Amino acid sequence: MLQIGSIIANKNNQNINFKGKIIDAHVHCGQWNFDRFPCQDVIQFFSKKFNNGKDYVDRVIISNLDCIKNDENCKPLKDEICGNLLLLKTAQKNKFLIPFVVCQPGHGSAENIEVLLKKYPELIKGLKFHPACLNLAANSRLYLPYMELAQKYNKPCLFHSEVLYDETGNVLRNGVSDPDFIYETAVKFPNVSVILGHMGLGGDEAHEIGIRTLIKSIDKNDATMYADIAWVDWNNPEKPHIIDVIDKLLHSSKGDMTERLLFGTDAPLGVFGEKALKQQGAYEENIINIKTAIKKHFNKDANKLISRIFYRNSKKLLDKQKLDLPV
Repeated sequence: MLQIGSIIANKNNQNINFKGKIIDAHVHCGQWNFDRFPCQDVIQFFSKKFNNGKDYVDRVIISNLDCIKNDENCKPLKDEICGNLLLLKTAQKNKFLIPFVVCQPGHGSAENIEVLLKKYPELIKGLKFHPACLNLAANSRLYLPYMELAQKYNKPCLFHSEVLYDETGNVLRNGVSDPDFIYETAVKFPNVSVILGHMGLGGDEAHEIGIRTLIKSIDKNDATMYADIAWVDWNNPEKPHIIDVIDKLLHSSKGDMTERLLFGTDAPLGVFGEKALKQQGAYEENIINIKTAIKKHFNKDANKLISRIFYRNSKKLLDKQKLDLPV
C-alpha cells in the first residue's frame, strides 16, 4: 500500500508534513453490538497500514467497549474490574496501547477504579466516561468521586460528548453527554484535563456547540478542556469545523491554544471498521483530507499545526505521566 506522503506528493505535489508519528487519541477494542474487535486485531489494523513507511500511528489511546456498551438490561457488558483488566493485561505486553480505564458511575464505584490505579499506576494513563451509554448526565454528582481520583492521580479524562436533536431537527440541550454538562463537571476540577470526545457528536450544529464550549473554558480559564476530532466532518473532505476550531484556538483570548486539539478517530467503529477492521483506506483518506485542509487554510503554519494535532498535543498531555514517547 502506498504511504500517505507519497500519495499526496503524487496527487497534489504539496509540501505538507505528511510524514511523521501519529497518536490516535480515541480508539477502542471490545464488543459493540454484534461486532467484536479484539485488541490484537486493532493493533494489526494500524500496523498493516503504517509500519512499512515513515507515516505511522505510534500509539493509540484505547478503552474497552465491553465496559461501555450496555446489555439488554441496560447494564455494562463487563464491570469496571473485569472489563478494564482485559485491556490492561494486553497493554502490559504491548506499549502501542495507551489504556484509559472505563468508569461506570451509577453502576460501579470509584473504589474499583482506585484498586486498578494502585495496581497499575504507570500503565493506566487516563479515565474514560460515556454518559450516553450510562444514561447519566455528565454533570451528575455521581461523576465526582471518579473526578477526585483523576485529580489525585493526575489522570486526564475523556468524555463522550454528543448533542441531541428533536424530531424536527432542532437542537436539544438536555442530552446526557451535552458538552456544557461536561464543562460543568470540569469546572469543579480545573486542574484535571478533560477531553470532549467528538467535539460534540451529532453534526454541524453539535460541533459548533462543542467548539463554543471549548473556547468558553479557555476564555474563562476555569477548566482545562481539550477536544478530539473523532467523527468531526468525517464525510466532508473540506473539514470546515476542524478548520474553524483551529482558527478560533489560534486567536483565542489567551493566545495560541491549538495545543488543546487532538487527532482521534473512534476506530475501529463506524466508517473505520464496521467491516471487521478492513477500512484502512477510509482511515488513510481521513488523515489525508484533514492535512490537506489544514495546508489550504493555514499555509505557512500548516506543518506546525499538523505536527501538534496529530502527535505533539497528545504527547504533551501524556508527558505529564512520564510516558516514554519519542521526541
